[in-house]
Amino acid sequence: MTTTFDTVEPLQVKEIVYRKLRDALVEHEFPPGTSLREVTLSARYGVSKTPIREALVRLEHDGLVEVAPYRGARARVYSVADARELFAARGILERECVRLVAAAGDGHLSRLRANIDATREALESSDLAAAAVGLDEFDDIMFAALDNRMLGELIDRLSLHLRRLGKMGAGQRRFEESLAQHTAIVGALEAGRTDEAIAVLDSHLASVLEVQIAELSAASGEDPSA
Repeated sequence: MTTTFDTVEPLQVKEIVYRKLRDALVEHEFPPGTSLREVTLSARYGVSKTPIREALVRLEHDGLVEVAPYRGARARVYSVADARELFAARGILERECVRLVAAAGDGHLSRLRANIDATREALESSDLAAAAVGLDEFDDIMFAALDNRMLGELIDRLSLHLRRLGKMGAGQRRFEESLAQHTAIVGALEAGRTDEAIAVLDSHLASVLEVQIAELSAASGEDPSA
């Protein structure tokens, strides 16, 4: 779809193009390994090659795009090792979030409970798009407990990759399992059992990672134990 930027300032155009291309990568509109040709992207977004080129440079810095000499840019392909590293980082951060939510009291817990209710409603009506948003928002609420600007910048970047990976193996069954695990985490926190909540979190992350490693291995032929 072509976008018109006739009334938008040049600096805004650069930011809009960057965000649109970033979101397209995260949502797998450009699946891993897809060639990202400047001329094609220029036509898609209705802009010159300059903002496309600048967006690709930023996205390479974000780790969403790979650029090879003489081959150009392509949507990043994740390895099993990449997935393991991303989830190791996620685990470190989310365990601390659980502790902070436990200490914070009802504020974060009420937001998490409301999120669970909305996500369950989406799944019961088979609205997988809304359910996916709800599951992602659960993590956003958890991460907000850190209340740290420097960590926030790190989390924003990490979340891009986690959401992109999360498109692999997504579906009703996976979403229902994740919702059940989110519910158990919140239930343990409401009961004051922080260690139990962390144990459920670890089990949740391990199960999601297992699904994504299986998907990566099937796509690439890579040894899942790598």
